[in-house]
Amino acid sequence: MKQRGKYRQNDGIGAETRAPKNTRRNRWETFMEVYILFALVMLILLFFVTGLGKMFSHSVFVSQLNRQPLPNWSTAILGYLLPMLELGTVALLCIPKLRFWGLGLAILLMTAYTVYAYLAFIEIYGYVPCACGKVFEKMSWKQHFFFNLGITLLGSPAFLMEYKLKRRLKKLCIVNSDGSSTKRTLVNN
Repeated sequence: MKQRGKYRQNDGIGAETRAPKNTRRNRWETFMEVYILFALVMLILLFFVTGLGKMFSHSVFVSQLNRQPLPNWSTAILGYLLPMLELGTVALLCIPKLRFWGLGLAILLMTAYTVYAYLAFIEIYGYVPCACGKVFEKMSWKQHFFFNLGITLLGSPAFLMEYKLKRRLKKLCIVNSDGSSTKRTLVNN
């Protein structure tokens, strides 16, 4: 039954009650949680596969890094740092309390990879071979750029949604002076 744009519920006995006002918020929070989960799965798969690929074929990865337009001193550092950052990002994404920081690191890495792919795509350094590993070596720089851009654009809203959910969770918990926490409910007016 509809009355003045608001839905009413019938409990079966004849008493009608209004639907809870926070139903829309709960649906939005559910959507955010599902979106975050989807973005997490995509980012974890991406960084896990590329990080492990760089670790297992480390000599090939380092030789590909040496052909990049980077200073010679940086290839030795990046050869170990990039796989560790990628696998560390996977670890942060898998730990719920550190997920916010993992999403931030993932977006930072994907932004850097996207900028580099764009510079390689417009051939600012001339032709550069890809050092991404076995999974993406068949992609052109244009495909690489758009793939990285898509993953970055997928992760950015997840980062903001995770922040919003964490902030809302903090508002719902009050820490007492003895260290115990009390939950409170938000009243919607």
